[in-house]
Amino acid sequence: MLVTIVTPSLNGMDYVRGCIESTRMQETAIVSVEHIFVDGGSSDGTPEFASAHGCSVLTRDDPSIYAALNKGSYGASGTLLGILGCDDVLLPGALEVVVQHYLRTGARWIIGGCRWLDARDRDRGDFRAPPSWLRASMLASLDWSCIPHISTFLHRDLFVELGGFDPTLYYAGDQEFFARALQRERFSRIGRVLAGWHRHGGNLSMSSDPERLREIRMVMEQYGPLSAWQRRAYRYLLKTWLNGTNPRWFVCKRVDAVRARRARAATAVPGS
Repeated sequence: MLVTIVTPSLNGMDYVRGCIESTRMQETAIVSVEHIFVDGGSSDGTPEFASAHGCSVLTRDDPSIYAALNKGSYGASGTLLGILGCDDVLLPGALEVVVQHYLRTGARWIIGGCRWLDARDRDRGDFRAPPSWLRASMLASLDWSCIPHISTFLHRDLFVELGGFDPTLYYAGDQEFFARALQRERFSRIGRVLAGWHRHGGNLSMSSDPERLREIRMVMEQYGPLSAWQRRAYRYLLKTWLNGTNPRWFVCKRVDAVRARRARAATAVPGS
């Protein structure tokens, strides 16, 4: 079975070698891989490097990552579609597990776990696939997406039926897309970590841009419960489940947050 991995790129040479090597390692007797880069005008040689290592390279003018993901996904040949950033990696054997699960269950939407890594490749804890009882209204009640996009695989037909990502969004496009997918059908859960995500401080999901908060509120208003108390209840329920089932991830996340605050305080200009 052919699996297509779509990578939006923009000056990703610091990590791109590991990203490409991790996808090339996925080839087995039952898995073939198509790796498509959609580049936004890199000046560091990222598209040239990707092309030289067997990847297809498309270009994009739209700054939205979600527009890039649409372009790569609609141009894909694979039965299943996956997403991988330049700074992400697939773990050994991940795609064989996904394909075997698909062949066994026929599920058009499959989610596995994600390993958080720091900028030096150190393990910061595994994050399991979200609970099978997750609903669109619950996902929209969080201020982030608990569905790890790099460990999520969709049948191409389902992607087309959903109309792809909303290209007008810059930060919350994955949460909005997954909310729509949850409204259509349930996902199938894999109890294994499939990919690694580098948390290096430059991630869009860590941005303090007010536009990110606006998009999150938009998703909450469109897909979440109408009542504020129900949103709080869903948020508390999900956070309790996520933190309780991923204890090492939770502790590392807290420790990293404290370190980040201390680093900001140490570099702050007095009186500013």
